[in-house]
Amino acid sequence: MSMTSKDRTSSGRTDRRGLLIDAAAQLFAERPYDEVTTTEIAKRAGVAYGLIAHHFANKRGLYLATIQAAAERLRAVHEAPLAGDTLVAQLRDALIRHIAHIEANTKGFLTLMHGAQGADAEVRAIIEDYRWKGALRLLAAAGVTEPVRPALRTTMRGWVGYLNEIIIDHLHHRELDRGELAELAIATLAAAVRAAHAVDPALAVDLHLVDQIDP
Repeated sequence: MSMTSKDRTSSGRTDRRGLLIDAAAQLFAERPYDEVTTTEIAKRAGVAYGLIAHHFANKRGLYLATIQAAAERLRAVHEAPLAGDTLVAQLRDALIRHIAHIEANTKGFLTLMHGAQGADAEVRAIIEDYRWKGALRLLAAAGVTEPVRPALRTTMRGWVGYLNEIIIDHLHHRELDRGELAELAIATLAAAVRAAHAVDPALAVDLHLVDQIDP
């Protein structure tokens, strides 16, 4: 959740909604939700207080908008064309870009992950949607489409959780570089998919592709 919204729209007018989202994202990354006030959000954004009600109804609506915006920015990182001629090269490129984006937005990412573990069902739904769509993009690259069989769905959700946890550890310790983290994630993904296939041999997964990822 960083300052990434454009200050002006394509028509040259100030994007006050975006300014509010950016200001709120900064504050929610700095302090717990209950400690942030709409007055200070408007002040940091440099806009009239009444615009919060106009654009978001209330603080909760603004908070959900910041979560959605953070998830969309992370999703956009993965929707850009991938570098590499092989599946493993493209997967490595996607993971390194993912990690680089999170390193540049550490506070926002940790806030996002905290929201995923909280009791707010709407926040969890936004984050779970982002996570699952990311898993589906990986599966699509391997030729798997929905509906995804239970063993593979469970495996992919578990792997996404693993990926988030190793990145959180990295943000706290910075002992491995991006390439090493990517290799850990790739090897774990290959092992997890093989395990899912052992549980359910009917999975529509080409194990030759898995061998390319982790020969």
